[in-house]
Amino acid sequence: MRGAQLREGDILARRYILKQPVGAGGMSVVWRAWDSALERTVAVKVLDGPIASDGGQRDRIRREARAAARIEHPNAIGVYDYGETVTPRGRIAAYVVMQLLDGISVAARLEKGPMPWPEAVAVAATVADVLHAAHRRGVVHRDVTPENVMLTTDGVRLLDFGIAADIGQREEAMTFGTPPYVAPERLTGAPTSGATDVYALGVLLYEMLTGAPPYPATTWEELERALAAERRPALNVPGLPAAAAAVCLRCLSTDPLRRPTAAEMASILGAKSAASTMLTRRRALLSVPVIVTAAAVLTVLILQQDDPGPRPGDNAAPGPSVSILVSVVPGPPNQQATPTPTTQPRRSGTATQTGPASPPASPPAPPSPLTRQAAGKAVLDIVDRRSQTNEIRPDVALDIRNQVNNLLSDGADAAHRIEVLRRQLTDRTRDQSISDAAYEELDAAVIQFGRTFST
Repeated sequence: MRGAQLREGDILARRYILKQPVGAGGMSVVWRAWDSALERTVAVKVLDGPIASDGGQRDRIRREARAAARIEHPNAIGVYDYGETVTPRGRIAAYVVMQLLDGISVAARLEKGPMPWPEAVAVAATVADVLHAAHRRGVVHRDVTPENVMLTTDGVRLLDFGIAADIGQREEAMTFGTPPYVAPERLTGAPTSGATDVYALGVLLYEMLTGAPPYPATTWEELERALAAERRPALNVPGLPAAAAAVCLRCLSTDPLRRPTAAEMASILGAKSAASTMLTRRRALLSVPVIVTAAAVLTVLILQQDDPGPRPGDNAAPGPSVSILVSVVPGPPNQQATPTPTTQPRRSGTATQTGPASPPASPPAPPSPLTRQAAGKAVLDIVDRRSQTNEIRPDVALDIRNQVNNLLSDGADAAHRIEVLRRQLTDRTRDQSISDAAYEELDAAVIQFGRTFST
């Protein structure tokens, strides 16, 4: 960035220690930084340029912080702080502190080609749910693009609320946004509505499925010509459920009233994504008896090769050997099999013989230890469940999520950070921000999470 004066090791607001830049755009730079007050790794987006020539970027970064902070959703980028400070070299810099994410953007993923439809539908369903949460808060994102959707180790995240607007707000400038994803009504200055986000999400889903947006355009003039041609895009993706294809095309309607809501889109796509997951699991389960049977058949064939055949003196005519194969499909984990008693054949004139006692069954193997990702997700699931029942205050829940996600993306000094988190849980329970029952469950899960860093 031209005129930038920040360097590695600089400290902003006597708190955020800049480590290294991880991205840049326009007049801002995103830094990996260390929050010395809460002892966690964060992302700090800094506007470090001349105030007189920032082109309204200071207002944009402030709006981004405020808009994102209004949305309570686990798949929206977490915003921690906003402020303006004097840099070590005397320049005023505006900054927003956010959750540091580990992953790639959908744009980077699409460089390899279209996504499999179940993956594309699952991503779109998650983004639709975030947009639904935003619209309920009166916020319209206005910049849903592949660059602003991240595929992280903790799931899909929607980023960059820099040009977000309130529902009903008039467009300040026609050039806001990225042309292929801008709804037609925005070109005419219509009031902002949730339908503009739904249009952009429809374009994003179409691109994830096919590899290209329905109306490729790099300029506003090209977009206007493409829309004026009234060419209805087609969506022919093998295996894609008809309902998912239909809702995607409805999103691309030029009439905002004919588009589905974000909530409706999340419901339809979420159902299709869940059905795909269940089908995959069912196929995996059905494959188990086939494998067992195949192995058993091989064993029978080997045993038949060792059969010495009829012995001298046998009166029975030789015939085809018959093998009875019994396949046992394994039961659910930890389910004990019912022992089957065995008897010896009864011989004439002799008492019934019984075989030696079977050795006692081996004790079940101890459960596999949780992976770091699974343990972290267990903590996040508790936070989500307990916050929905108001047992964890929303701002406290957000802070816990952020700390867990930061640990998942950067495990440096994990033992100390886990202890800090546990002390905060105790403090928040004392001030009644966390219920006693929620604390007991949450603290146990955090302890288990902490153990995964020492294995």
